[in-house]
Amino acid sequence: MIKIFKIVLIALLFFNSNSLVAQVNEYLEAENKRVSRTEKTEKEVERFISDNFNKYKLAVEVTDEVIKHLREEEDFTDIQLEKALIDAKRYELRKLFFSRNREAVADYKAIELPASVAQNCVNGDFEDGTAGYTFWADLHPQPGSGTSFFQSCATPTVLTTTNVLAPTTNNFNSRATVINSAASGYQQFDPVLASFGVNVPTLNTNGGTKAIKLNNTGGMGSSDLTTVSRYFPVINQSTIDFNFSLVMDNKPGHAQDIQPYFRARVLDQYGNVVDEFCIIANPNNCLFSTINVNSDRRVLYTGWICARLNVGDILNQPGTIEFSVSDCQPSAHFGTVYIDNICGFTCASPQLGAINTNPTNINCPSPTSTIPIEVCGTYAAPANAVLNTISMQITQGGVVIATLNTPSQLTANTFCFSFLPSVFGTNPSGNFEFQVNADFNVNCTAGTFLYEISDNSANVGPDVTFIDCCIPTLTLTSPTDDSNNLAIPAIKKRERSDWIKASNIISVGDNIQGNGVVYHAENYVELNPGFEAVLGSQFAAYPEGCSSTFVYRPGEEQSVYQEIPEENINLVKLVNGFSIIPNPSSNFIEVVMNDGNFNKLSIATIDGKIVYEKQVDTINRTQVDVSKYPTGIYIVNVISDDGQVHTEKLIKN
Repeated sequence: MIKIFKIVLIALLFFNSNSLVAQVNEYLEAENKRVSRTEKTEKEVERFISDNFNKYKLAVEVTDEVIKHLREEEDFTDIQLEKALIDAKRYELRKLFFSRNREAVADYKAIELPASVAQNCVNGDFEDGTAGYTFWADLHPQPGSGTSFFQSCATPTVLTTTNVLAPTTNNFNSRATVINSAASGYQQFDPVLASFGVNVPTLNTNGGTKAIKLNNTGGMGSSDLTTVSRYFPVINQSTIDFNFSLVMDNKPGHAQDIQPYFRARVLDQYGNVVDEFCIIANPNNCLFSTINVNSDRRVLYTGWICARLNVGDILNQPGTIEFSVSDCQPSAHFGTVYIDNICGFTCASPQLGAINTNPTNINCPSPTSTIPIEVCGTYAAPANAVLNTISMQITQGGVVIATLNTPSQLTANTFCFSFLPSVFGTNPSGNFEFQVNADFNVNCTAGTFLYEISDNSANVGPDVTFIDCCIPTLTLTSPTDDSNNLAIPAIKKRERSDWIKASNIISVGDNIQGNGVVYHAENYVELNPGFEAVLGSQFAAYPEGCSSTFVYRPGEEQSVYQEIPEENINLVKLVNGFSIIPNPSSNFIEVVMNDGNFNKLSIATIDGKIVYEKQVDTINRTQVDVSKYPTGIYIVNVISDDGQVHTEKLIKN
């Protein structure tokens, strides 16, 4: 009987293993088809740019400002200025293509990995190309984007309808490329470094035959920020380890806050940062080796490094890993990175160091107790580093309520902090988090450099909670217990070890997924007469005991991606009469006469119904708000000051 049971068990394990392999293979097949479609689209984009290059010009204001800015910031030649303007125009034409072919954008987003496969690292080493990964690049022509866009490591980036990107293969001029030693164009060593006699491999020695490279070395007029991301339906391990290699320009005359940077981070399902690090091009950072090109330029490089991001705070939850690399703010100096072995790989000694606080889940400790609370964890020092200080902050809602500067125990790789519950106050309420901060001194030829590492939380949910304190039952009545999605957590998030009975009113929804009102209890949540979730509010109830973890569970499945925003297109079509900028548009348009002035403007639907009409003084441009018009095609008529009627189509989206 025992033997039969073993045979059945082995058969089940074999079947399950085969099933997972089949799911992975099916996923990779679908992803590779998606990638192939983007490659075809890229060829269409190039044809579109070629066919339309002479039919459009950059908006005059953008062109003038780009030239002015470049000449103020850097010593550019006329040839470099011309190249910057050509690149800017090509990018605007690329945006125009995707604004007209929105259906093609969907192919640039990676298909979600099946939840059953979880975080098993499918294609973590890029041996199946870029299956599972989404790429985009923000190009910031100077100063068409202004200078406020650049916030160093805090610079935002988001996938839009027009910044999508398809990686090439072995194209070192591309903003995203797959390094493939088996394909044509492969270069064993980074070409920039090789030109200075320094050989750093483009592939990690443990990474097989493929890796990816983000950003190029072009610069010159556009501060490029290139990003790759990957979504995990379930995070099932406490860390994500990976390899990377940096090559960056560094101008001695630039402040650190405008130098190129590389950022790696993990986001939870609501877009909050779980863990991140950011490296700015700095010759004093002991990670870098330096090539002094001339008095105005240095090239910094790291070689291949293994690093770690802690994701224990979102175990068994969705998450996204994201890598971004940027040129310097004025745009003339590049930042670029090679990446390989994303997860499915263990970094034995993270060169940047690592710190992790052990899970706590402390529920309602007595403020008068004389038994200390102990918070412990582990850390790994960065390469060649000596621990300087390690401290812990206790925070509530992002506000520090206490700081412990000295650990009660400290070894070469562990720490503990001990404190009394009275630190939370006499009548504590709400949730608290533990944030451990460590800094290390690293000595190298450049001098002593200070590394800082932090862990912002000990576990999923609050580290210490004083919400309800696991009372067995709760009755909620109106109007006393009415609540809304914008209330403080102690009011909108309720839990009990037995039951909750509600006859109150839930109101106000702000469409932010994590802001819903949540009730959960071990046995049941009962909605009695008088209870109402007003139309538009967000409310969830489900059976769960006092877990202190409040996950808003919407009534229907939501995509991990929000609706992709649009971007303005800074192009003017070269036609007689007038131009509509931008076109297509979803809000404001500007009507601009190419040569001359006009004194009357009207907008009509395709069937001739007038929706806007205005008599104006003789002018050459005016602005109109079309945001309230339904999506569709409109006819814009302008009567010039010589009495001629000029007509253009407007696409309202």
